[in-house]
Amino acid sequence: MSFKPFFAILACALACFFTAGPAFAQGSIGGGVYSSGGNGLTATGGGLLLGTGASIPVIPVSVGLTGFAPLAKGGGYAVTLDGTFAAGAGNAIGAGYGFGQFGSAHSGGTLTAFLDHRVAPLTTLELRGYHTTAVGGGTAGLLALKFSL
Repeated sequence: MSFKPFFAILACALACFFTAGPAFAQGSIGGGVYSSGGNGLTATGGGLLLGTGASIPVIPVSVGLTGFAPLAKGGGYAVTLDGTFAAGAGNAIGAGYGFGQFGSAHSGGTLTAFLDHRVAPLTTLELRGYHTTAVGGGTAGLLALKFSL
């Protein structure tokens, strides 16, 4: 299995994260546990989540770019463009679309949906699900503690 696409996408996500300008005002980093599967291969372990985003003035919505890299053999990756809607009381819901691959399944378009709950200032608990839309695609779930930078 070649890790070249994974490292290329991770490098792009890190470049976007660390070179963020006015369009990407808020960054975040998180880690947690994940489980993924695809094409008969499953993996469980730790996951790393990097993100950058910007709020849209007047309405409680933000858009961002998120990169996810499971830290286990056979884990996979995903890079998605996300939209987040503030749901009040420190909660937010969101969805996104990008590119990813999980397990030994085919890579391709990837859908994500997530729920954030604020547990402390600048700290949220995030539950995120991924599903690749390619024939024979894979899925992944991530429960992470995320810190805003």
